[in-house]
Amino acid sequence: MLAANKLSKYLLYALGEILLVVIGILLALQIDNWNQQRIEDSEEVELLTALKGEFLNNLDVLDESIQANKEVTESCFKLTQLIRADSLSEVPELVDQLLVNIGDFYSFDARTGISGEIVNSGKLAILKNDALREQLGNWLTIIEDSNQDILFRSDNYTINLMPFLMKRFPLANGELTKKLDFDRNNYLETYQEASPFQFDLPKEDFMEFENQIWHHKHNHDYVVINELNLKDFIKSTLQMIEGELSK
Repeated sequence: MLAANKLSKYLLYALGEILLVVIGILLALQIDNWNQQRIEDSEEVELLTALKGEFLNNLDVLDESIQANKEVTESCFKLTQLIRADSLSEVPELVDQLLVNIGDFYSFDARTGISGEIVNSGKLAILKNDALREQLGNWLTIIEDSNQDILFRSDNYTINLMPFLMKRFPLANGELTKKLDFDRNNYLETYQEASPFQFDLPKEDFMEFENQIWHHKHNHDYVVINELNLKDFIKSTLQMIEGELSK
């Protein structure tokens, strides 16, 4: 009986030791999981904060581009009205200004440093929101698709519209009305006197001129629509990011 009691006490002691070890291991694992989760949560907040800054900056730049491109569209309409009314020769200075305006189209140059790194480095997995991960995965593709229309507009302007204008209008007069926002210190030297040449547009070229302006506007419209869609995309992305950061 004494031996049996000793054995029972020994087994209870051993079981207690084993239980303590198991509890210790479980606590250590739980603490490790907590630490790992804390690190992942901190990294996610860091990524979300950086993404928010990048998309807010893109939204500001995009708004500037949308406003500038809106003026291009309006100038195309005004030129078309003058062509149809046969009033080009009555307002040469306005024509000079409008020709400058239609060539002053903007292109949205998105910042994708942070979003690109997240997508290409596999850090998307850090973000818990499935919809946000999918949104970021589509972002770079949407930008690339938009760039195709930007290039098409630029090529058409350079290859088709500009040669037509150069044969018929004193484009140097545009220097008198051109304003470049980025030339803040007035480094740019421009013509100060109007060209002695007058625009030469025979009646038979009026329809071609209208078609050239229409085609430029047509290509420009694709860029404008893309930018408006991009604005909606950026705003919805920012809402997702804000939602995650507020949790």
